[in-house]
Amino acid sequence: MGQGTAALHSTHSGAQVSLLRTFFRTLALMILLLIILFNYKHLIQYYSALSMADTMMQLDSSQLLSRGFILDIGLFIAAILFLHGLWAAVITLSCHPWFNRIADDTLRTQIWFILLLLHLILALAANSLLYPTSLLGIFRGSPMASVPFVGLLGLLLLANFLYGVLTLLHIPLLKGVTMGTVLILLGLGIAWITPAPVSQTKGNKANPNVFIIGIDALRPDHLAYLGADANLAPKLNALLAQANLYDRAYTPLGRTYVAWMSILSGLYPTNNGARFNLAPPELVQKPFPLVDALSKRGYQTTYAMDERRFNQIDEEYGFDSVVGPKVGAADAIIANLADLPLVNLLINTSVGQYLFPYLNINRAYGKTYDPQLFNKRVVTSLSPTAPNFLAIHFCQLHWPFTSKDFVELDSNQWQGNYNHFMYKAMLKKVDSQLDDFMTQLAHKGMLDNAHVFIVSDHGEGFMLPQDRLTTRDGEDRELNVSAWGHGTNLLAQEQTHVLLAHLKYSLGKPVNPAQRIDGLFSLVDIVPTLYAELGLPLDTKVDGQPLPKHTRPDQDNRMVFVESSLPVRSVNASFINEKKVLSETASQYEVRKNGRAVMKPEAYNTNIARKQRAVYHRQWQLVLFPDDKEPVLVNTQTKDWHYLGNYQGDAPWREMLSALCGHYRDDPGFNKFKGCQIHVATGSEAANSPNAQEH
Repeated sequence: MGQGTAALHSTHSGAQVSLLRTFFRTLALMILLLIILFNYKHLIQYYSALSMADTMMQLDSSQLLSRGFILDIGLFIAAILFLHGLWAAVITLSCHPWFNRIADDTLRTQIWFILLLLHLILALAANSLLYPTSLLGIFRGSPMASVPFVGLLGLLLLANFLYGVLTLLHIPLLKGVTMGTVLILLGLGIAWITPAPVSQTKGNKANPNVFIIGIDALRPDHLAYLGADANLAPKLNALLAQANLYDRAYTPLGRTYVAWMSILSGLYPTNNGARFNLAPPELVQKPFPLVDALSKRGYQTTYAMDERRFNQIDEEYGFDSVVGPKVGAADAIIANLADLPLVNLLINTSVGQYLFPYLNINRAYGKTYDPQLFNKRVVTSLSPTAPNFLAIHFCQLHWPFTSKDFVELDSNQWQGNYNHFMYKAMLKKVDSQLDDFMTQLAHKGMLDNAHVFIVSDHGEGFMLPQDRLTTRDGEDRELNVSAWGHGTNLLAQEQTHVLLAHLKYSLGKPVNPAQRIDGLFSLVDIVPTLYAELGLPLDTKVDGQPLPKHTRPDQDNRMVFVESSLPVRSVNASFINEKKVLSETASQYEVRKNGRAVMKPEAYNTNIARKQRAVYHRQWQLVLFPDDKEPVLVNTQTKDWHYLGNYQGDAPWREMLSALCGHYRDDPGFNKFKGCQIHVATGSEAANSPNAQEH
């Protein structure tokens, strides 16, 4: 009896030693596989994480050694190693019941290898099924990337693992199955009897909900109200058909962060301090007075955005909560390292929300971005009792025009311009996302009493033939009147013309008149409009004007200001190479202790002096260039442009020049700007008139 027990103990001890050896062998193979997959991606990517990291080395080494940056990268690598270690443990425990029955090491090794191979196949197949645009979606389009195959193999491997756990704990199989069944039924019973979340909110009749919905890079001329194909964005077009549409609206600057700073402050960049993306936070005016005033009135204030690389608005700007991926310089590196099956499969789970804060609901990591999940996360974050103020921005329409699913391509839309073709395909996806978001708000009762603004932060240039300006100067002088991207060229009207729409809801339906309102408008007009609509005392300076409820004659007197961003040659290209962009701009940025990248304060003023500046008045645009080129006057209706020295018409360019020079007179380097001392005597006098100082 004693000898038999000893032998059995010896056998079990040997099996445990074999399991320990199996675990380390599995873990070593996992790490080797990670290296192989990483190098495989390095070979097939247009630019890889290594090349991105190499480019970032142009930053000062002391910045890359900042505590926040190192911690973010370290935590990401640790999470990957932890998950693969856990996976190795699962495979090892799955081997236990077989090792108990088989003493031969060769057979054990074969069983271990088969189980390892099946686990790898399952991970790759599930990744290919859920995220077909992943670089490692190698089974996409095959029977292995199907629900039956993944489901069946997953159940078999799960059963094998649970059996291994039961045998390790010396629990009889029948008892283990019974216990598991009871636990599953108990869980289902609790889920069944637990009341579902109430879909309707109590609301607040005195204080309506306020939703400012931004759609990145949306061009108004791609919408039905300006004559575009209604099928490009059918849900959005149906919504806008019920709205107040402000016809000629412009962004103060064609970059997301700067545009949102103006939307939420009601100030032009010259007055809120945000002149570029990633502005040094100490140079920016915050918190927002509007958000503070709404908080004092009992509003819950939320900012939500599904891509944060260049937009650092957070709780420091006055919001109660922020929904979206984490902000930091590590984003670019992590997003290029992340495309691994196990990482992809966990990103959109509650576990992935904490393990991968840079990747969860991050549109910049388009391979796994789920727009419906982002919508759900935002809507569930809203208060069911207090009035809500939500500023939300959707980024699917932004370059590089990719998603977790292959886009539906309509060959009828092909006109030889790849970026524009993909832009129109992605417009349908963001249209579906917006429709889902509005549906969720309606189901929660959030539209029973609400103001909804739908805007775009900027447009997008695709070098389309219809976008080009013409000239009647009669002189053969070269001028770049069209450009790719946004924020790069003020003469490219499609970059600065934006959507601006307002709807007022009652009992879930728009109650405002549906109309197009003619005039000049700016994104800075939203804040004063809300002060007026909500009856808030306007005790802070704003540059905007309340949006009118109908066209007014006095709107013809308005002037609207627009400026360009940092001129970057590599951005003004049909295919943006992130490595080249980073290489060209990296020396102007620094990484701070919190891991965030910001523009160096000493580079900030230098870059401000390099801006293009423009003013709109009626149908006219006057543009000043940083290199002292002659100002250009544009008729936005006829698309004619003229060098100001050659212009002989009756456009009010003197008043425009006076206003433009007055608005930017305090900019670094602008006081020496020759464009404000135009070679026409009357123009020079106008630029120095007392009226110029009023702007």
